Amino acid sequence: SLSMETVYEWDMESYDGQNKTLGPVWNFITAAADITPPTVTSVAPANAATGVSINTTVSTIFNEAMDATTINGLTMELRNPSNALVTATVSYNAATRTATLTPSSALANSTVYTAKVIAGSSGTKDAAGNALATDYSWSFTTEVGDIIPPTVSSVTPLNGATGISVSTTASAT
Repeated sequence: SLSMETVYEWDMESYDGQNKTLGPVWNFITAAADITPPTVTSVAPANAATGVSINTTVSTIFNEAMDATTINGLTMELRNPSNALVTATVSYNAATRTATLTPSSALANSTVYTAKVIAGSSGTKDAAGNALATDYSWSFTTEVGDIIPPTVSSVTPLNGATGISVSTTASAT
């Protein structure tokens, strides 16, 4: 393998059995090593979002290609207000550079959740092996949900009715 940021030269010599001919000298410089850590460019739900569906997924888009093996349930997490981890699966789409956390069940209504992408040597890394420099955290609040209690709109037989057959089925709507 060639060294990074190095000038290499090469030429060609041809020999026909009697005469030797030297061709021109060509050179090239190898690329610099990627030492820049990746960054998070956007998240969903957005930081401080409210009214988020209880059936949401949490996603992170990175600025460069990532090492998919470093994006998992240990490096991307979602926690409830008690700091308990939400059971979820994590996947990575290389084409869109998007990591997605999908909770195993619906989230609770009217609850603040905190998502985090973990940095450092055991955290999320780019394709060149550079770790995310610092943990990336954000929070969102789920929708209020249905808080209106049900009401009875009609009954059969009507309240106070008399002379109702013994075979009548009582019902409420």
